[in-house]
Amino acid sequence: MSPQGRGRGRGRGRGRGRGQWRGRGGVYAAQTSSPAPPLGDIIVTIYHNEIESPAPDQDEDISRITNSQYLTSYNWLGGKKRKIIVPGEPPKWTPLSDSPALPQDRGDYYRDRNAARYPTYPLEPMVQAILTDNPEFPITSVDIIGCNSTMGNLRRFASGQGKPFRMLVEVLGKTVFFIRRENSPTEVFPDIHGYGHTFPEAYTTWNASVGGSLSHQRVMKYDFAGMQCLVRFEGDGFLPDLVLDTETEGHPVTPKDSIDPEALLSIEKVTISGYPSAITEMAPEQLDIARQGRRIPQCAVFDLKTRSRAKKGSDIIEEELPRLWISRTPNFILAHHTAGRFKHIQVRDVRDDVKQWEETQQPALGKFASLLQMIVEFARSADNGKLEIEHEEGEQVLNLREQGGVVHGVLSPAVASKWDM
Repeated sequence: MSPQGRGRGRGRGRGRGRGQWRGRGGVYAAQTSSPAPPLGDIIVTIYHNEIESPAPDQDEDISRITNSQYLTSYNWLGGKKRKIIVPGEPPKWTPLSDSPALPQDRGDYYRDRNAARYPTYPLEPMVQAILTDNPEFPITSVDIIGCNSTMGNLRRFASGQGKPFRMLVEVLGKTVFFIRRENSPTEVFPDIHGYGHTFPEAYTTWNASVGGSLSHQRVMKYDFAGMQCLVRFEGDGFLPDLVLDTETEGHPVTPKDSIDPEALLSIEKVTISGYPSAITEMAPEQLDIARQGRRIPQCAVFDLKTRSRAKKGSDIIEEELPRLWISRTPNFILAHHTAGRFKHIQVRDVRDDVKQWEETQQPALGKFASLLQMIVEFARSADNGKLEIEHEEGEQVLNLREQGGVVHGVLSPAVASKWDM
């Protein structure tokens, strides 16, 4: 870690209540491109070749994920109100028997779905879901709170690969938050094509109890690098054959079920403050939370990818294992198509594959563990506990910078105050 001088200046929609993650004007208007936020001064630079594997005297599991547990989940609902239901429920795998030809994806799809729906505090719905579903959970004792994107970017850098990225870092108490930073909360993927959205629209279905859902977000708790981590990811769906009534984690929750009074007090206090002029199109609005849905066990959750039949020789599953490792997703569906007609669909339990990948990647995962420890230690020692991590294309360095541009706190004052107790 070396000091530096000043830096350079799923949308789905089949059947009942399936929604689409598309900009439709108004406060949710999508942006195809926007200028990057300004960069702050470089504080410290981490060179890839400086990252060392954990010391031999450290726990041998330091570079393995242990004590993994599904903690909570929530669904984003459609409509103009920013509303989540907890624990929600992922869409159910409901494959079609006649393999119709599907249309290609069309429309705008957000890069960061949580930020698009709740741009001021994109990690707050995750924290509020925990407080609602499990108010006794000691959230202030957690070391790292992030998502599969932020954790994945850091892992790739530690492995000597990865695209450019930026993320904000903020410390509350002992907890270090990693927050994605795109150019705009409503920035979308350019030139969308293929069937990555129309296929799940046709082959999965939201249950009536969670109708109107746009996406299902899950939170995993596990230990890695000697620290307790909470990682949010989006669940593509669940396999109903793996969910028996006696195996469902918890009981179905209806809107009539009560919320813990203390959690409700926090929820009622949560409002989005007004935006500076640069993003005034994001109107302030309260986060609406309701208890609804049911807890689907992690063993039934799947990730899904579609590919052309012409690419059947590629080892797609091998490419996806690092992401499945971070999210602890045990099932993978790979669907090959010919001109939009899916006749080759593979549903696979990938737990053994993920475990084997973890063992073969120990040198790189050791560096990832060391990198996380370095960043957490530095962030906790920073004067205000705030910084930004930036990785440039083709560079083998991470720049830890002052936060540039307009940056809100990671959580609203009412929720952040829990770390002051």
